[in-house]
Amino acid sequence: MKVIYAPTLLIASIILLMAAGTVQAFRAGKTITPYGDACPRCSDYGTCKYTLSHEEAKQAMMDYYHKKGFVVELIHKRGRFIKAKVKDKNSVVDVIIFDRRTGRLRSIY
Repeated sequence: MKVIYAPTLLIASIILLMAAGTVQAFRAGKTITPYGDACPRCSDYGTCKYTLSHEEAKQAMMDYYHKKGFVVELIHKRGRFIKAKVKDKNSVVDVIIFDRRTGRLRSIY
């Protein structure tokens, strides 16, 4: 009886390589955008008194990340959501979705 270990070894190798190849939105051990963080223009509970305009949302994101030393570059606006890149100098450190209705910032990086 001959046992073949090649498929098991191959699958284990692929799993280990996939786990090692993940990218995290961290800078020096700290998260760039904590999960479920909210814009300071809205409440901490994820509600705004009204839906922010695109310009208000852009300014809110710029204010939020400027305090952390980053620059925000908008990718596109679609309905109530805005997708943006968060940059440190010229490198992208996070990609976020901003919800104009709730003021929530979510990392999708």
